[in-house]
Amino acid sequence: ELLEAIYDDSNTDDISPSVLYAAASALEGCSFVNGGSQNTLSAAMTSLFEQSYRQPDAPSTSALSKFAPYSSCPAYCLGTDFKAGQTKFKTAAVEYLRALGLSPRVIASSNHLGNNDMLNLTQKKTLDAKMRVKSDIFGPWQEDDLDHKVSVMYTPYIGDEKRDYVEYTSFGFLSSPHTMVTYTRCMDSILCVPLMVDAAIWCDYFVNHKVSPTDAARATAYLFKVPEGGAKGVDPGFFYQMKELENVMQKASGKEDDVIAMGLSKGIISEEQANALRALSTM
Repeated sequence: ELLEAIYDDSNTDDISPSVLYAAASALEGCSFVNGGSQNTLSAAMTSLFEQSYRQPDAPSTSALSKFAPYSSCPAYCLGTDFKAGQTKFKTAAVEYLRALGLSPRVIASSNHLGNNDMLNLTQKKTLDAKMRVKSDIFGPWQEDDLDHKVSVMYTPYIGDEKRDYVEYTSFGFLSSPHTMVTYTRCMDSILCVPLMVDAAIWCDYFVNHKVSPTDAARATAYLFKVPEGGAKGVDPGFFYQMKELENVMQKASGKEDDVIAMGLSKGIISEEQANALRALSTM
């Protein structure tokens, strides 16, 4: 349906540029990294990146055949939204509070800047997508009582130098309130460049080492505010995410010498069960 919607000139539904770029990447056998907050990743898009779907012998009646010639080379679809500045520190701060035994109850943050990224957020559709990823960063921790509020403002004079203010209020012993405030100034775009380099290098490495899409997604979860696809549900804590990367690297290099690998090699457990056990080992 995704390819049909793109191919059909009579289709009047809005299709975002990022969806077109991602679909084109899949058809070219090139990995796509959704570093922005667009709602680009979906079940249909993930299927398009699967090698088993992009086989050269696709039936002439299929939507895929209309885009021939296309590539059947392995490629990954990763995202969403680079976790570079305020959100990376916010995650680390909440991880610190939880490690102290405190219970985060209110996180109220505001940030303002004047670059093109923030200008795009003056449109409701793009703002809703951004608010989704900014609000969902603590999802896997299941902090049901956490009231997390985010506000963003477009201020042209500030340019690319993001300013953000965050207040964290937590409960301590006998529900005694504990409040911590942070203020950050940083060059927003420059913070993302190293993540782009990381993503490009990892995609190339994983393709060459025949890493599965699920493992590639879990290994690169640290790059994104809301890891999606095979990385959905990965613990947002930085050290847990580094452990995910380490596990995948060991597996890709053939150095995974443990009970899980043994069970997998002997057919005792499935790949899905192995990934579930690895996830448990990082908790």
